[in-house]
Amino acid sequence: MGKKILDSRFLYIVLSILIAIGLWLFVTANDETPHNSTIRGVPVTFAGEDILEERGLMLVDGPYTASVTVQATNAVLANLTSRTMQVTANVSGIAEEGTHTVSYTVVPPAGVSTSQFTVVSGVNGNVITVEVARFSRQEIPVEGEFTGSVAEGYLAGDKEDFLFSPKTVVVSGRLDEVNQVARAVVTVDDEGLTETVNGEFPFRLLDRAGNELTDLSVTCDVQTVNVTFPVQATAEIPLTVTFVDGGGIGAEEVSAALSVEKIAVAGADEAVEAIKAAGSINVATIDLASVNDGDVLTFPVPLADELTNLTGVEELEVAIRFDKRLEERTFKVTNIRCINVPEGWTADIITQVLSVTVRGRPELLDEITDDSLRAVADLQDVAPAAGGYTASVRVYLDSAPSAAEVGVLSGDYRIALNLTEGEPPPASLPAIDS
Repeated sequence: MGKKILDSRFLYIVLSILIAIGLWLFVTANDETPHNSTIRGVPVTFAGEDILEERGLMLVDGPYTASVTVQATNAVLANLTSRTMQVTANVSGIAEEGTHTVSYTVVPPAGVSTSQFTVVSGVNGNVITVEVARFSRQEIPVEGEFTGSVAEGYLAGDKEDFLFSPKTVVVSGRLDEVNQVARAVVTVDDEGLTETVNGEFPFRLLDRAGNELTDLSVTCDVQTVNVTFPVQATAEIPLTVTFVDGGGIGAEEVSAALSVEKIAVAGADEAVEAIKAAGSINVATIDLASVNDGDVLTFPVPLADELTNLTGVEELEVAIRFDKRLEERTFKVTNIRCINVPEGWTADIITQVLSVTVRGRPELLDEITDDSLRAVADLQDVAPAAGGYTASVRVYLDSAPSAAEVGVLSGDYRIALNLTEGEPPPASLPAIDS
């Protein structure tokens, strides 16, 4: 069988071809004769682009490549390709927009020196044609749009509620393209949101008509912006008022008609849950001694800073109705005194009679006399100095069963007095009969 293989004509043909190829490679590798070769698609790098930018110019229609014809031996040519070579051109001499021709320099790959090859000039020499346009850099605002949805019981913010960092994007490029850009728009399209959106988002460039610009060759100083978009929990909370017994009527004997029964609020989950747990917003605590049947009072609606009043009602009107008939009478109070007089000072009361209004059922008012009332001025917060003063007094009805049955109406009860330095003289002792 071995003899048959050696006698095979096919084997001899294959061997002959291999030997021929080897001889050709040997001859070629050792051929010192220079040959011309054109290398296409060699990338071009530019020097002087910063000078162009200072002049308000820029290169456009890139990236640029060149076709370079070189002369070298086969061994050197084997190392010269569009991937290993590079061409550099200086554009610092260009002073205006338009089409320009600049010369280039061939940079050989590592391991090949410039002495090992010659650049063969073409008809126009070793040049490349470049296009130069006007350069512009513009700062445009970032805007947001929400196209997603929130879960039930939540509220998304408005367009004005978007927060961005940075707030603007710098767009650079040829003047005619940069001038088309009006704004950068971030789109939040998440569905079923239950919390505020915060993160990095890409943006789209739009023209003044709101059309997206997709074919521009401009560059932006950032590729994403940090976006905060509020999503808040919501709830409807009842409004209430609280009454304090006084002026001859109790809280259970009063009805109040509120101009608004409830408001809608929004805020963080924790804040909304806290006010829902409270059950209502107490708008005011009303001392019944200070109001009359038929009064209509106005109060601001209090709300924590963490919450937003979605209803927009900032004031609440409260119409008060008494459920029983009351009568008012005026009494002359002569029992007037001061407490907490500053140490080392004497208070001489000038006012001798004080008119006070008491309200209650007629049969209870019949039992009250002037002596049932006393007025007390607390001088604890007075900064003492010799001279006359007016001081507020609190009036007490000592014989009343309760403030809900009969009581003094609130008022600006005041007395006049003089402060003099020095302790009051001791009270005179009664004479002792001998």
